[in-house]
Order: sequence, then structure tokens, then C-alpha cells
Amino acid sequence: MTYNMTDTNIKIGLLDLEISQFDIPKKVVILSVRVNNKYKEVNGENVKTDEVTKITCTVLDADKVKVLTEMGISTDDLKAINLEIVSNVDKIAKLAQSEALLNVPVELIQPKVRLAWNMARSNWGGVKLVCEDIKVLGA
Repeated sequence: MTYNMTDTNIKIGLLDLEISQFDIPKKVVILSVRVNNKYKEVNGENVKTDEVTKITCTVLDADKVKVLTEMGISTDDLKAINLEIVSNVDKIAKLAQSEALLNVPVELIQPKVRLAWNMARSNWGGVKLVCEDIKVLGA
């Protein structure tokens, strides 16, 4: 997407960073999954709907996990990567609820790098991966 340099309504969190500047893993192992639902206002109150907006995950580089596991070394010291899945969310939400995605290698479809919002500090802090979809590769 191209923006006008004078545009004052650009949402910084939706801008894609130059992906060539980052070492993006081709496959990841999902450690945790959270389904984010849309909320709508009903009688002045925010009510959770069944509509899924995105899936947020913490993941590890699958190749690093495989090497460390084969060497008998714990993966506990590996730093997790934040991942958001923004398309095909209904199918992925069903897999997430059955825990079928945990500790299974997946391939990222159309990964992008974006700034990550730090809720505790209310500012931008670090980066996250955002992808359109995932392909489950199995155990």
C-alpha cells in the first residue's frame, strides 16, 4: 500500500516493515494461542461476539527447536516471537480451541513484520510477525 506523505491518519501499527531486514523463520512451533473476538456495543456495554478478528500466538523457530531437542538441550531459554494470524481465522480458531496447534510445526503464509504495541507501557516496543494464514506441517 502507498500512503501520501501528508496523510495524518496513517495507523503506524498497520505499516509493514521491510522484511529483508529481519531473519524470519520459515517454520515455527506454536507455544500458546489466543483467539481474539470482535466486540460490539449493546445498550452502552461492550459485548463479545462470535466473530473472530485475529489469532495471537507465541512461537519459536522450529529449526532451532529441532536442533536443541536433538542435542538434549532445553528450549526454555529461546526467546519467543509474537505472531498474529489475520486471515482464515475461523478455521484456525477451531484448531486452537482443540489445542491441535500446540507444539506442532507450522509454515507461515505471507509473513510480514510490524511494530508491536506494548500494552503495559502504552507505546510501541519491538516487532511482531503477522501472517495471512498458516499451514500445519504435522509433528
